[in-house]
Amino acid sequence: MQTLINGLFLCFFFSQVCLAQHIEGKITDEEGQPLSGVNIYLVETKQATVTDSIGQYKLSNITPGAYTLRATTMGYQVFSKSLTIASAPIPLDIQLQASALLLESITIESFKADWNAPIAQTNLDKETIESVFIGQDAQFTLSQLSPSMISYSESGTNFSNYGGITLRGIDQSRINITLNGAPLNDMLDQGVFFSNFTDFMNSVASVQIQRGVGTSTNGTSSFAGSIHFESINLAESKPSVEIQTNAGSFDTYRGSIALNSGLLENDFAFYGRLTNFTTKGYREHSGTQAWSGFVSGGYFGEKDLVKFTAFNGRTRSELAYLAVPKPLIDQNPRTNLNFEQDQDNFGQQFAQLQYTRLFNEMVNLTSSLYYGSAQGDFPFGFEGDAGFQQINFPLENRHWGAMTNLNIAQARWSFNGGVHAYTFLRRNWETLLPDNVTTLYDDRSQKDELSAFAKFDYQLNRFTLYTDIQLRTLRINFTPDERFVPANTTIPTYRWTFLNPRVGFSYQINNAYSAYASFGRTGREPTKTDIFGGGLRITSENLAFIQNTDLFEPEYVNDFEGGIRVNKRTLSLQANLFYMQFENEIAAIGELDPFSFFQIRKNIQSSYRRGIELSWQWQPNRFFWRGNATWLQANIATYDPENDASTEVFTDVAPILTPNWLLQSTVGYNYKNRWEASLHAQYIDEMYLELTNQSDLTIPSSFVTNLQLGWRFHKQHSLNFWVYNLLDEQYFTNGQAVIFEGETVPAYFAQATRNFMVMLHLKF
Repeated sequence: MQTLINGLFLCFFFSQVCLAQHIEGKITDEEGQPLSGVNIYLVETKQATVTDSIGQYKLSNITPGAYTLRATTMGYQVFSKSLTIASAPIPLDIQLQASALLLESITIESFKADWNAPIAQTNLDKETIESVFIGQDAQFTLSQLSPSMISYSESGTNFSNYGGITLRGIDQSRINITLNGAPLNDMLDQGVFFSNFTDFMNSVASVQIQRGVGTSTNGTSSFAGSIHFESINLAESKPSVEIQTNAGSFDTYRGSIALNSGLLENDFAFYGRLTNFTTKGYREHSGTQAWSGFVSGGYFGEKDLVKFTAFNGRTRSELAYLAVPKPLIDQNPRTNLNFEQDQDNFGQQFAQLQYTRLFNEMVNLTSSLYYGSAQGDFPFGFEGDAGFQQINFPLENRHWGAMTNLNIAQARWSFNGGVHAYTFLRRNWETLLPDNVTTLYDDRSQKDELSAFAKFDYQLNRFTLYTDIQLRTLRINFTPDERFVPANTTIPTYRWTFLNPRVGFSYQINNAYSAYASFGRTGREPTKTDIFGGGLRITSENLAFIQNTDLFEPEYVNDFEGGIRVNKRTLSLQANLFYMQFENEIAAIGELDPFSFFQIRKNIQSSYRRGIELSWQWQPNRFFWRGNATWLQANIATYDPENDASTEVFTDVAPILTPNWLLQSTVGYNYKNRWEASLHAQYIDEMYLELTNQSDLTIPSSFVTNLQLGWRFHKQHSLNFWVYNLLDEQYFTNGQAVIFEGETVPAYFAQATRNFMVMLHLKF
């Protein structure tokens, strides 16, 4: 019997080998000249290859069936052809047509990693983004689609108002965030508040999330990782009018309208979107009223592209940044300890002008000018001797920058290099409301940076060797309020220079499997509040700390990454192992500044984070299953709370807000591309709230499920319905340790119980 079974297995195996076929051919331009480095892609199996120095390619081990083959390269139209593979190899020579349309895609090619680069990355296209998008801020969208990400919402709705993300347990101020290569981070505080320009994700064509050091980018260091947004693709869009409207729990309403011209006969294209929404929030008096606008336009010549992109947003949010002690949550989960009168009024603007010149199919140069600004009021209420009072903490940012990047693609190698410079100006002041004119405090800050990078990769048979090096040099100047420091006080200029190298390789095992490994090192400067010792002002109390530039040091990380990728007909999978070894990590310690605005951080001499990340998508038919999982172990070697010999020193402790396990899974069924139902589940493991790792000061683990039902009608119209927190769980994703009635207790930002949202999407 065993012999018969072995025989049947061998017959089956050899029959499959015999059935497997290949596609091969040569790719040329319109004049018959061979094109090297062209990407060849079989859509159904996700098998891929590139043409060699004489334009030849080959895709092997293809079983009989129907397929779609695509060929893409810089400066040429996308080639797509439907094929039926039978019992014989298919010869297929391809002639590509020149196109200026692809100029738009290469404008940010220097900042995004190739699909086979030796780094941990998640690439989200427009269709994937829209599968979870309901108009929510970017962090709440991305955290559903990428490993190792957790988002939190101060209002509890996971829709808008203030919130943030962590990546591998590292806070948002250490994540580089760009739009078309231009930085969106506040250069001094180094974070991004997406709530100031709502509905941003509606005007995004794609997102690449790099975890770890990743590739060189502009702006703040890619320390925990980087998020690269690409604005809507003008030239490839069809003329359309788009209308979206939402309604949901907590009196949430949103309306959005977009106009898209497509590429006109005069080679121009335009896009614009206007959005307005309002919500009362889950927690008491944590509502938001906001509007935003996004515009883009461009000229598409034969070899030249000029593109303008801009957005503007204004938000009025009822503040809810105070975490609520657990005993009060037990009485009322919707408790908000901020005063009802504490309502901010904040706006953010951005404008970018890009020019791309295509010298030939192998060489292009992209240059860009950009401007960003932010301004608004941020009131803080308190009970004083005269009763209820409010201090206003306004700020104003002005950010100018320029960058230029050269891209060269040859048969076996490619080069990307660029230079970036910016000036960032900040004014912080304080007033007493309702006067709001007489300043209680007023200071100025300026940050200037010049950086350059060079990336090079070389293809050697199945290996692709990769190297990347970046040089950043920067300075920060502070001008204090003379009323709060002694006369003739000198504040030092802070200067840092960072040399950030990366090396790695990828290996194409076969058409479906590849492996990679890389090492990267990067350094990052402290934020303004770090330099101020956790304060908001320069005063005589922290002056000595600020004047001693050695008291707060920059942090560094050595990042080792390695993994495998699988791209088959019905399955795509990435498994990534990482080890991040930190020097002088700037870590949150679990204590708050005097106004409870942010976590105080200190340099930790030695720490590490290591783990495994998985992401997958399996779609054998109408059924689909996608998800991601992270196992993370993080360790701080020693923590001395007061940095003196009189206190207990804690060893081998875990960082705050860093779970060991993070799991997400979505299962669904699509019927004839018209009806779809899916169930999303997320598990977040327990997290510590402070660095002594007391067992009663944690965020408990949580398991939350969401249900989505969708109906696509009349081609481009759709109606979607969501039930969030389907099992009506009480859960938290962020919190703090606070003093309550004389004891240290956990305090949380309660997230919404079961709630609903419906969205109608019309496109004409």
